[in-house]
Amino acid sequence: MTAQELSTILRPGLKPIIFLVNNNGYTIERLILGPGSSYNDINQWRYAEAASFFDTRDRAIAYTVRTEDELDAALASARDREALVLIELVMSRLDALPPLAHFAQRCAEFNFPQLARFAQPGS
Repeated sequence: MTAQELSTILRPGLKPIIFLVNNNGYTIERLILGPGSSYNDINQWRYAEAASFFDTRDRAIAYTVRTEDELDAALASARDREALVLIELVMSRLDALPPLAHFAQRCAEFNFPQLARFAQPGS
């Protein structure tokens, strides 16, 4: 989905809850080619404000969450809203489930055997 699709969603008055994962770049690429690969560093936006930028009739609400308690509060608040709700989930740069990290390691070993030792966080 691109940022402009928020406008498409708002135009007919749709009211989804959208979760935006903000991990400050491309985690899968960091896991494959190493956490220090600078091309994975992207310019940060004020993601939670994106919906309001396209919303000319105040039909969007946004939350930025960093903890489980903040997520619980945002979800409880979003449950009764008659609006588009965007929840920005701020995650660690290398936050990935073990199966994804394992998959990335296998990709690195297959595609870049000479670099595979760099793909493990902390190596």
